[in-house]
Amino acid sequence: MSSPAWDAEVLARIAHLHLQARQAVAGWRSGDHRSIRTSANVEFVDYKEYSPGDSIRHLDWKVAARTDRLVIKRYLAETEVPVSLVVDMSGDLGTGSEGRPDLDGTKHGAAVSLAATLAVFLHRRGDPVGLYLVGGQGSPWSEIPHRSSKGHLAQIVGALAAVQPAGEAHLGDALVRLGERLPRRGVVILLSDLMEEPSNWGPRLAALGRRGSDLRVIHLYDRAEWGMAWKDPAILYSPEGGDPLPVDPGVARATFEVVLEEYLEEVQDWLSRHRAHYVCVAADTPPDEALASVLRGHA
Repeated sequence: MSSPAWDAEVLARIAHLHLQARQAVAGWRSGDHRSIRTSANVEFVDYKEYSPGDSIRHLDWKVAARTDRLVIKRYLAETEVPVSLVVDMSGDLGTGSEGRPDLDGTKHGAAVSLAATLAVFLHRRGDPVGLYLVGGQGSPWSEIPHRSSKGHLAQIVGALAAVQPAGEAHLGDALVRLGERLPRRGVVILLSDLMEEPSNWGPRLAALGRRGSDLRVIHLYDRAEWGMAWKDPAILYSPEGGDPLPVDPGVARATFEVVLEEYLEEVQDWLSRHRAHYVCVAADTPPDEALASVLRGHA
């Protein structure tokens, strides 16, 4: 990933994201981390020497009786799990609530704030985190491979602070490309407004699941957009292309509610059939509440 030009606005956004993420993560216990592991099952992996502070629950007393050594059983659920944050930065993420002086309350802001919060949370637990931006100004794809070093976290937050929504994500193609880079097992967290047909990205997401990835999809939306919360007729357009659409909200609202419900049913059907955790998050949800929803697997 190329280094962005660090201007005053980006630097301020980095500081804001760091502070916001740290505040959202504060207070979470290490035990809550298990909900984001790749499997609820535990498998024995190996032993490690007992160290002061280790839980005695996993001491192997048979080994201790035979060898006079204190060793701890280690399980798969307690080993490092690579987590891939896939963040949609297509042009439609730049739509939504207007007139905000910062990222708060917008779909773009929700995507980068929650991604930064997850990165901080996972980094504190020692998991290697990778960042994959799909769409965005300047490049349709950029990536930061999995690592867990301190400087790595700063690189992820810096990239999130600098990216601007633009172009199309082509989620299906992006997920194929991601599959070529991922380890066999791990967690994939997709943050997107899912403004592409589920039939385009659904099969690719399912393929990741068949490879052993634990899939989590965070569906970001703007309350005003979904509720058509304006009074006067307007012309709607998408930054990603297509013809402008004149809309009278008073006439179209009821029909739009039916279309939206059918669309959400289609999305959830795709994800439930392939055992993906689905969380729908409004753009104005506080980061700590959004983090809680993601870790618990429900909105």
